Amino acid sequence: MTVSPFTSRALAGKRVLITGGGTGLGRGVARHLVDHGAEVHLWGRRPAVLEEAAAHASASRPGSVHRHTVDVRDPDLVSATMDHIWSEHGPLTSVVNNAAANFIAPTESLSPRAYAAVTSTVMNGSFHTTHAAGSRWIRDGTPGSCCPR
Repeated sequence: MTVSPFTSRALAGKRVLITGGGTGLGRGVARHLVDHGAEVHLWGRRPAVLEEAAAHASASRPGSVHRHTVDVRDPDLVSATMDHIWSEHGPLTSVVNNAAANFIAPTESLSPRAYAAVTSTVMNGSFHTTHAAGSRWIRDGTPGSCCPR
């Protein structure tokens, strides 16, 4: 068991979006945020993976987890889902841009199509998500923060 210097309510009132939240680093970050009372919104492309990650992150923990099937490469879907979060839950306080696409191969082996798949998720997806949250923070005059991958 990991011991934390923070209380289980240290992040109460924080509403955090994690893109690519169904696996790996995003899944782990979600669990730790929920451990300390945050409301976490997981975004990913695979509903079953998100459902399992949400169950793992929320099991007997003080925070809460919501899941949304979102492909961050789609700016209209990103904006619509951000509208849903804002209207149903309130403004986000933080965004963790964690969604990624990777090919385990030497760079010289990547085709232009493979490179485009990586950059459309990592770069464009981070932009779409940050832009959607940031424009709402500016519009509403509320503070917020983004953490890049």
